[in-house]
Amino acid sequence: MLEFLRRNRLLATAALFLVVAAALVVRTGGGRWRDDRLGQLFLELMAPLQRAGTAAGRSVTDAWRSAADLWRAREEAEVLRARVVELERDTARLAEVELENARLRELLAFRETLKGELLTARVIGHDAAGLSPTITIDQGSAAGVARGAAILAHGGLVGQVFLVSPHAARVLLITDHNSGVDAVVQRTRGRGIVEGAVDGRCGLKFVKRTEDLQVGDLVLSSGLDGIFPRGLPVGRIVAVDKQGQGLFQYAQVEPAVDVDELEEVLVTLGAVVPEAPPPLVGPELPSSPPGR
Repeated sequence: MLEFLRRNRLLATAALFLVVAAALVVRTGGGRWRDDRLGQLFLELMAPLQRAGTAAGRSVTDAWRSAADLWRAREEAEVLRARVVELERDTARLAEVELENARLRELLAFRETLKGELLTARVIGHDAAGLSPTITIDQGSAAGVARGAAILAHGGLVGQVFLVSPHAARVLLITDHNSGVDAVVQRTRGRGIVEGAVDGRCGLKFVKRTEDLQVGDLVLSSGLDGIFPRGLPVGRIVAVDKQGQGLFQYAQVEPAVDVDELEEVLVTLGAVVPEAPPPLVGPELPSSPPGR
């Protein structure tokens, strides 16, 4: 018998389990409504574990969902930040385009007050550190720009070209001490020469001492130097010096054009004259006295 069980122990074990399972089924089925102490104990022991397992499962699920939501929120935030940067860039570009259009409209309006061949150019460089402050424009001899061409801007004179390449040109500003503009005071018609000064302003020299120069007088180009068109604003007098006993007096002149903010200019390609009186810079001054 023992030898038989040893040989067929696997089969015997399986039969034993089948018998036990059948007994449990019979007992459970027959005592469905009877008081099952073992089942109650097992249920009591397993309930906390089931609650803990369910809570742990919910916590893991909630944590996973929270992590997924956080990841999605982070991705959405990155997308929104990129969109905000793009919109800010577009807004800045549109604002720049609007400002450029406003400047070009002013330049076009100024261009319409002049008669002659003019070329629009952009300022592509400022040299404020050298002994002779200059600007560089993006038009050169290939576009017809020549040495000595006058450079104008909305509001008045800027300077003249002194160096030209095929696609660029350097401009000597009227504020440079090497520059000179034959000028006339609008109110009195007194003549003089406007030269650059070291402080970024200009000086009106060689004006007869008998001329009545006053602070606020508008100084215009006379056109007699053969470089700058007649009747364009050069600047306004900000101080008058009549000290000494010489034949002439001196006046400080604030330039009509702020070169530091200059971005577009007009280049003369030939003789240019105003078709209409240019707009005054600042408050209008009284007309010349009778008989002058």
